[in-house]
Amino acid sequence: MSDSSPADLAVAFRSLDRRLAEANHDGVTAADVATATNAVHTAVAAAASVLGTASNTADVASAIHDRTPAQWTDADISAIQSAANDAARAIRTLQNI
Repeated sequence: MSDSSPADLAVAFRSLDRRLAEANHDGVTAADVATATNAVHTAVAAAASVLGTASNTADVASAIHDRTPAQWTDADISAIQSAANDAARAIRTLQNI
């Protein structure tokens, strides 16, 4: 995912659970699913830590959405972007198996 606005990142986090479920297809082993799921959970936890919220996609998305522009620092947006990228990469890896 390229650099995104906070609104884009909120949408990205809201879609992670659905995208992960859709990536689980025939031919994917339980170990592959577990690896991708753990990577997504780790990414969500990283974003939640930055935002000071619960470690689930809905709360992370809401926390992103609820922040005003003045509350964002470059470091925060970079960390959230990195977490979104990590989660998306794990899902793409699962999709490509």
